[in-house]
Amino acid sequence: MQIWKTHDIGPTNESDHIWNAPEIGNNRVSDLLDVEVVPAQKGLQVLRVGETSPFCRLKPLGRFTMQGLMERGDQIVAVDGVLLENAADLITLVNQPNCEVTIFDHRTRLTVSWQIHVREMLESA
Repeated sequence: MQIWKTHDIGPTNESDHIWNAPEIGNNRVSDLLDVEVVPAQKGLQVLRVGETSPFCRLKPLGRFTMQGLMERGDQIVAVDGVLLENAADLITLVNQPNCEVTIFDHRTRLTVSWQIHVREMLESA
């Protein structure tokens, strides 16, 4: 997990940052979220996060002016307080305007909740 103040956000390294998931219409959720994950001991282990993924633009809960970036090795633990068991559970993110995502940071060994706005990103694309 990387955290920046909003004005400090720079380009991400695509190589540091996929999963196969169900389809919504003609699009697969994995393509919409641009992320690859596999089931892990607690939640979903992140294998890759693409440049266009909403997981590259996580916002803190509250009014803080920072932004988070999920990276390979992190784990997505829960969405809106519900533990994730498989990649299909991420469909919740696409069906809601915004969600609270709980992520285990493999570097700091902390579990932190973030806001994610998937629908907003899909509508602007």
